[in-house]
Amino acid sequence: MTRCIHCTRCIRFLSEVAADFNFGLVARGSGLEISTYIEKDILHELSGNIIDLCPVGALTSKPYAFKNRPWELKSVYTFDVFDSICSNIRVDIFGNKISRILPVSNYVINDD
Repeated sequence: MTRCIHCTRCIRFLSEVAADFNFGLVARGSGLEISTYIEKDILHELSGNIIDLCPVGALTSKPYAFKNRPWELKSVYTFDVFDSICSNIRVDIFGNKISRILPVSNYVINDD
């Protein structure tokens, strides 16, 4: 049993934004899965963004997956100094180590 609800946000992002067509729906009916196609990998630099798109958390970041609980983390809001537009980010800290870094919506930077 997986958490995936087959919303296809991840597939649409990779095909429409990243132009990577190696990820899609496999099988039909109750055996439907979202996966890479046979002997294909997702190698695009934007592929990590699909983790943030998933509405139910079915896709997880490998370095962070199952390491800490979200309520155990201390969050610090800051900006990304390596980004040319200084995007807003949230740094989650456990003890004295950075556990994960998440994007934060900023409608001043991201004109929708």
